[in-house]
Order: sequence, then structure tokens, then C-alpha cells
Amino acid sequence: MLSRPDLLDNLGDSTRHAEALTFLLDDISTDDGLSVATGFVNLGGLAHLAAAVDNGRQVRLLIGATPAPALGAQFPNTLFETTLAGLRHDRDLARFPPSRAAAQLANLDTWLDDDHVQIRRYTRRFLHGKAYLFGGAENARAALVTSANLTGAGLFSNLELGLVDYSPNVAGRAVVWFDALWEEAVEFKAELRELLYPDIGLVSPRTVYLRALVELLGGETEQSDGPAPGAIELAAFQRDGFNRALRILEHHHGVIYADGVGTGKTEIGLALVEEYALRRGLHALVVTPAQLVEHWRGRLARARLPAEVVSFHQLASDEQLAVPGTANPQMHLHSDKDAYRLVVVDEGHALRTPGTTWYRAMSRLLGGVQKDLALLSATPINNGLWDLYHLVMTFARHDRAFAAWGIPSLRNLFVRAGANERDAENLDPDVLFELADLVSVRRDRRFIERHYPGATFPDGTPVAFPEPQLSTERYDLDSAFPGLVQTITGNLGQLTMARYRPSAYRRDGSEIGREAVLSALLQSAVLKRFESCWYACLLTVRRMLAAHDVFLEAWDNGHVLSGETLRQATLADLDESGLAGWLDEEMVEFASEPTEDFLESYRDDVAGDREVLEACAEALDALDAAGDPKLELLKRVLREVPSDKVVVFSTFADTVRYLDEHLPSISNGRERVTVIGAETDPDQRTGLLARFCPATVIRPDYEPPDGEVDLLLSNDVLSEGQNLQQAAAVVSYDMPWNPQRVVQRYGRVVRLKSPHDTVSLVSMLPEPGDLELILQLEAAIQRKIVAARPYGMEIEVTDAQVAEEIRSYALRLESDDPTLLDEDDPTAEGQVLSGELLRAELERAAAEGEIERLLNLPWGIGSQFVQGPAIPSVGPSGVFFACRTPDGHKHWRYVADDGQMSSVPATILRRIDPGSAPGVDAPGLDLESAWSDAAQSIIGDHNEGVEAVLEGRSLGPIQRWARGLLADPSVPQPPSANEVFEALAVERSTAVRRDLGEIRRALDDGSIDGATAAIRIAEVVDFHGLLPVDLPSTSSVISEDDIGVVCWMGVLPAPS
Repeated sequence: MLSRPDLLDNLGDSTRHAEALTFLLDDISTDDGLSVATGFVNLGGLAHLAAAVDNGRQVRLLIGATPAPALGAQFPNTLFETTLAGLRHDRDLARFPPSRAAAQLANLDTWLDDDHVQIRRYTRRFLHGKAYLFGGAENARAALVTSANLTGAGLFSNLELGLVDYSPNVAGRAVVWFDALWEEAVEFKAELRELLYPDIGLVSPRTVYLRALVELLGGETEQSDGPAPGAIELAAFQRDGFNRALRILEHHHGVIYADGVGTGKTEIGLALVEEYALRRGLHALVVTPAQLVEHWRGRLARARLPAEVVSFHQLASDEQLAVPGTANPQMHLHSDKDAYRLVVVDEGHALRTPGTTWYRAMSRLLGGVQKDLALLSATPINNGLWDLYHLVMTFARHDRAFAAWGIPSLRNLFVRAGANERDAENLDPDVLFELADLVSVRRDRRFIERHYPGATFPDGTPVAFPEPQLSTERYDLDSAFPGLVQTITGNLGQLTMARYRPSAYRRDGSEIGREAVLSALLQSAVLKRFESCWYACLLTVRRMLAAHDVFLEAWDNGHVLSGETLRQATLADLDESGLAGWLDEEMVEFASEPTEDFLESYRDDVAGDREVLEACAEALDALDAAGDPKLELLKRVLREVPSDKVVVFSTFADTVRYLDEHLPSISNGRERVTVIGAETDPDQRTGLLARFCPATVIRPDYEPPDGEVDLLLSNDVLSEGQNLQQAAAVVSYDMPWNPQRVVQRYGRVVRLKSPHDTVSLVSMLPEPGDLELILQLEAAIQRKIVAARPYGMEIEVTDAQVAEEIRSYALRLESDDPTLLDEDDPTAEGQVLSGELLRAELERAAAEGEIERLLNLPWGIGSQFVQGPAIPSVGPSGVFFACRTPDGHKHWRYVADDGQMSSVPATILRRIDPGSAPGVDAPGLDLESAWSDAAQSIIGDHNEGVEAVLEGRSLGPIQRWARGLLADPSVPQPPSANEVFEALAVERSTAVRRDLGEIRRALDDGSIDGATAAIRIAEVVDFHGLLPVDLPSTSSVISEDDIGVVCWMGVLPAPS
């Protein structure tokens, strides 16, 4: 600035307030003091003033409060707190890294120590005027009166307006004005120093760890008051879980209540009905498997709670909810679908498959008017991580529902977690920890026993589980039928599964990934049937032989069977092995095609597989029940098991039929009932179960008309939801390959309020040599599944890893590992982190008054500790940073010493848990380098997400196509086109995208025109009740200076 400033507006260098102040400070003698009145101040303004006035000039800084627009009856003291909060935020941002603190705080610290600097606060009235005055009342030199506060933006960038008056008379009168306010103000310098440079003393590693927990989970604890107990009385652990579920429903309109099996989730559902229907006067609906409908109606009636109960099939066939074209829809809901405000779903994991009619019916039910959804399920993940995605999307309704909580895309989160790559039991769920904690309540048996010792139910019954006693019983197939296991596993391993992989033999293309996965799953299903029962395997092989014959006959007539014909044949092969739903989702439908489109090797491989299957059938045909060592073992187990009542579970209906046919009608004095899901309707199942467990299925004093029995044979249809705790023994006749199946089977008897002190849980397995052959083949099949996944894997899975995971699980079964009864694997670094356990730790801190202290700590605190044998920290050494961006989003980074970067909080928490480790000095710790790496990672991720939203990349191709069609001026549009266009502006559920995909395929093949396609798009949006979404504002791109560090931790390696 070359000449004296006069009018200032920050629009250029010559009219910038900061430049004008610099000019005046250089131009006016240091003997003339500077008096500054400002309605607001921040660290940027203070730092600029400190840097500009460093020559001993007297400075008086008067800080007031400026009212914000439309605040109404606010008081200056109240608004002055806004200034203080802003200063704290600026201080927090400036305190780390050390280089930033040195640049922004060190010089200001020296300036505040100067006796020439005085600071007061004025809060008698609002201070609207801002002034920068030079000289005294008698010798005034200049007066800058302006709209600009003493802030970085006010001095440099905001559009302001200020005038500089050099008249001694005018400037002197301004100083008199200032002097009057100064006399009414109170000293503030010491308080400002304390705010900017708090004395926090030594910070222990434990303090940093707890501060990180508060940062991740918030200061909420489970002890906050909830509704008073009513008709539904809950134990303490249930009351805490219920209150947390209500808070989750308030935030997200959906909760997955996933407490362990046997912990009383039905009571939680009833308590939710009581809260909504009785206390709030709202309509409630319960959706449940058909076999539990009467159970729920009875419980509601006894508690006198008003709620409707329907089965999943009734929901799907209701006239309001059924998909178009449903045969014979009926009225099952008694009210308009938008009258309901709470929907409770028992066995909520039934909604894990978006292609089912009941998922689509639920999507329609939850559309339109906002409703709350409570999903009750001990096993929300059964087949893969997409299970959890589909459950969350039932109530989230769109992909960006959790953007305000730092999850910009639900689908991308699951892809990052590897949901496309690996089976659920083999996945590390750490990436999903934050989402799962936001939407679920999950306390298992171990948690309840540990954190609620000595607790009782309201009726005085102890909150206690029976002690599980696991055992393994072996049978020797090879001794009874020499070479059988080697023959069957060897033959199954030779199968090409060509019949199920038509794309691999097409002349004009390459193999479709889902067909390769399907073929491997089928191969695995046959193997698992062999492990279950030789006769069940024989039946499946015979069905496959018949289907191969049909295929070969069609080939010889010039046709290749695929599409719907192939799909139906495959479903027959699968029977009830649990993959039919997957098939229905994944098989591509084609009509039969001419053989000329395929390689000749296709027929050769199908014929070769038929020969292999024929060899398997011949080997199995030689067996009979009289010489079956597994059947004989079951008879012995039934003789020796101490429980009067015994449940025998198998995966396959064919196996259950075999047992029912070949066990004596009375086994060791026990009469039996047999329940097979596909052969009994809900009423029949209830009647059969009432004979086995009358007290828990019907009521304590119920006497079955046909007499009580003590043995139950069932496939896994009954391993969900049923309370069979009158029994004290469960026998797994076949290997429960999915760990979740272990939980469900044994959870029928390991329940709260069990009348037994102990329960027997028996697994029947082949001898180790036979089992090893089976495991080897299963590992080989699983490797094919991994290799065939259609998307690249974020973490490569080696052959050795797949085999090790399968063997590790089998070893746990063989060794009677009691942790199989827990929903989470408690082993080492693979342990699933529990938000409830972390909250319990915060509960203890809250009881000691620590939470408030932790929240009041300034940002930038840190400590270091050394890993060691007695320290919980696991994983590589490194440095942790808990960061925030200006929009409030949280970013965690752990920079390992080897350069690897982790951004997953669950993984990081395991690494930074210090236990009781003391803090240590680490002179060699390069914080600046680690911080630079962490900051660049955060900037890259954050800015990529911002750009993806701005460029529309957050929307999938099918919705981009639909919106493009709706915006096409050449296509006649339906009246609701604008609303439909906006409703599709965010990524929707898989069910919605599939419906849109069908429309696009119809348009592409010419069966409909553009106008019809637009109408059908509008119909899809209407069916699912999709409404435009009010999303949080898009974040801005950031730089390193925008990232604040809440806390950091150095994790040092144990001395070698």
C-alpha cells in the first residue's frame, strides 16, 4: 500500500483491512497506542494483530458480543460464549501438529506476555461498532471505523466496509467513545491466556485412549433415563438395550436388535409395541415367521397390547403390498399401510434377500409416511456381508442415509469391507464397525454374564444361562466302507460342473463369474450332503444324473438348456441346502439356444461329469442303513445323553427323513416327532413342537392331547426363533458349516430362564482322516468361489488362507470350543470389536466423572506407550491420529512404522489400547512425518468423495439411465416425472435397482417404448414409496490446514 488508506472493502490489496492496519502501524509513531473494539474475535485475527504489533506499542483490545440475525431475546453474555467457543475451536485446530502450533500460537503467546498489551471483555450491551483507533483522546492520529471484526476473514477476505478518518477531532471523539466502554469492561487477558494455553498436565495413554472412545462413540452412556417400566417388565440388561434401541430409532428410524439367542428379544419387541402403541398412541405391526404368529398373538394378548401380527407370506400377499401380478392378493393388514408407525420383525434376517416378495412388500410398507422398523435377529449375517447391507437398506432407504455420520455411501462401505469377495464367517468386519454400532444393539451371552453379574428378572429369576457342555463324537466311515470317502471326494473333485457353466463354453464370450460361483456352490452342496448322510447324497446324485440325461438328450436334439429350464433343474439339485434364494437372485434367464453357439467340448464335459456322478451313485448304492456307522453312533448318543429331552438337527430334509425311517419308533424310551420345514405348515409345526416342549411352545400348564414326547428330529427350519429349553441336549447330526448355524442350533436350549443347570451339545464328525479329505475338497471348492468373484479383491486371499480358515473352524468344532456359542469370534486380533463393550468402558469412566473432563480437554493431546506381553495393544507399532474436518466429519488414521496406513477405527482401537501401560518419552518419534502421511491420506479420501458427489459418480448406472430418460425432452413424460427424477437422485436399494433394470432391458429389446418406460419408472418409485431426499450440504475440498487433530497416540514396539 503506497498511500494512506481511506475506504476499505477487502476487494483488492489496496483496500484490504490487514494492509491498511500494517500501513497505519508503520506510519504512526509507536508512542501512539492502538485501541481495538471488536464484536467478535478469532485466532486468525489475534495472530495477525500480534505479528503486526510487536514493537512495544500500547494496545488495548476490547472484545464484545455482536447479536446474530433473528436471535430474538439473546443476552450479550450468552453470545460472548459464542466468541469463546470459536476461540476454543481455533485453538484446537492450531495445537497440532507441532509445526502448526509454533506458527500460530507461539508468537501470540509471547505477545500476550507483553505488559503493553491489555485485554478486556465488554458484555453490558451488544457491541455493534468495530474500530481500530490510533492515539489518545487529546492526540488522536487516525480512526478506522468498520464492519470488520478482528478475525482472519474480517481483515482479509469478507466483503466489509470501513472508513479511515485522520481528523484529530473525529478520531479523538472515537477514542472517547472507546474509553467509556473500556471503563465499563472487565479484565479478560488472564482468562484468554488460560483458554488459549490450558494447563492440562501430563496426559496418560489411558486418557488418550478414552478420549478416542468418546470421539468415536460420543459422550452418550446407557444409563440415561428411558420410559418407566409398564406391562412389559424387563431385566436391567434388557432395559438398557431397550433404551438404546429407542435412541437409535429416534436417529435412524430403524434398529437391528441383535442380542444373542435366548436373551429375550421377544420381550424387547413387546416393550417397543408398548412404547409406540400405548404411550404414543400409534399403530404397531409385528411381522414374523409363520410358525411364530400364534406365539406373538398370545404374548400380545396376555400383555393386553394392541398390535397386528402377520407372517412374511401374509405380508407379501397383502392387497396393499403385493407386487403387481401377484396371484390372489388378500387383505391381511387391517389398516391403511401408512397408518402404521412401528414395524417389529421377528427373525429379521429373513429380509436379507432383496429379491424376495416379502422384502419388496416391506419396501412398499416402509415407503411414503415415515415409519420405524425394529429387526430382531441374533444372526443378522448368515451368508455374507451383503445380508447386513440389505437389512440396513430396508430402513435407510437410500445410499447416503448415513452421510451426516461420516459414511458417504453405504454400498461403497460394504465393497470396502470385501462383501463381494469372501463368505461371512471368513470376513473381518472391522470396516463395518461404525455402521453396525450406529444401527444395532448387540450383547451376547458373555457380555451379559460379565456386565450384569447377580442380576435378576422382575420376577426374581436370576439372569443366568445354563452351562454348555460341548462334546464331539466320531464315526468311522472308512472302517465300515473301506475307501468310500476317498472315492466320493475324489470323484466330486473331478467334476467340471459344466452343465451349470454354459457361458464358459459359448463360442462368443468368456465365463460369467456368477455361473462359476454357482457351480462351485453346487459342488460344495453335494459334498456337504455326503458329510451329512450317504443316503441324502445318493438322492442328490440321482437327481443330478437325471438332469444331466435331460441336458444330453436336448443337446443331441440340437438344443442347449439354460435360462429358466436350467434354473429349475438346479433348484431341484439344491433342494433345501440354503442356496435357492441366492440362485433366484443371480441366474441369468435365457431361452434354450442352438448347440452351434457352443463348443463341442461342452457336451464332452457334461458327459464326463455324468460318468463321474454315475461312479458316485454306484459307490453309494452299495451302502445300507444296517451297516451305517453314523446311524449307530446316533443311537449310542441317544442312549448315553443325560437329558430326558433331546433335539437332533440336520441341515438336509433328506437326512431327517432317513433318520425318521431307520431309528426305532422309541429310542431309549423316547417317543419322537419329526419336523421338516417343507412338509409341514405353521399350524402343524406348532402342534408337533407342542408335544415336545409344551411349556415353552404353548404355556406352562399345557398338556398335549396326543401325549408328550422327548425326541425331536428336525432340519434347520427350527433352529431359528423357537424356545426349546425344556430340552437339555442338542445333537448336530451333520457338521454345521456356517458358524451362525452353530449359534442358532444350540441357542434353542442355551437360554435365559432355562430350568437346567447344564446342557449337552454334541457334534457328530467323521474320524480325523476322513474329515481331512472332506475339508481338503471344500477348501479347493472355496478357492474356486473366491477366484470367480466378479470384482477385484481389496485384500488378496491366498489358497493357504482359504484352507486355513476352513480348518480353523473345523478344529474349533473338533476341540469343543465353547466360544462357538458366541456370535463373535473372540480370538486375538480377529476378535469382532463390540460397541457395547466399549460403551461399558465409557460407563465406568462416566461413573468416575471422567466423561466431562475428557470432553473439556483441548485438541492435540497425545501420549506414547510401549507394547508388551501384559499390554492389550496388538498389531504393528506406529502413530495414531483422530482428526476432524471443517464439516465435522471424523477421520482416523494409523500410520504404522512400516508405512502401512489404516483408516478403520475398530482395527485402530486394538492397536492403541494401552491397558494400564505408563506413558513414555519417545525422542525419536517423527510426529511431523507421520502426520504428513496421515493428512495426505485424509485429504485424498475426503476430496475424492466430494468430487464423486459433485460429478454424480455416487449414483449407479441404472438410476443415471432412469433419470436421463426422465429428463429426455423427446420422451413423453408422466405427470410425476419431476418428483420421480428427484426421488432417484440418490442411490436406492437393490430391489429398486432391479425393478429399474427390468424396465431398461424391456426398452433395450424393443418390447416397450420410451414413454412406457418412463411411466413404469414412475410406477416403481410409487410402489416403493420413494420420496425426494433432503441431503446434508456437500462438503468442500480441504487442505492440510483444515484438518484438526483431536488426539494422537504413539505406539512403540516392545524391546527385542
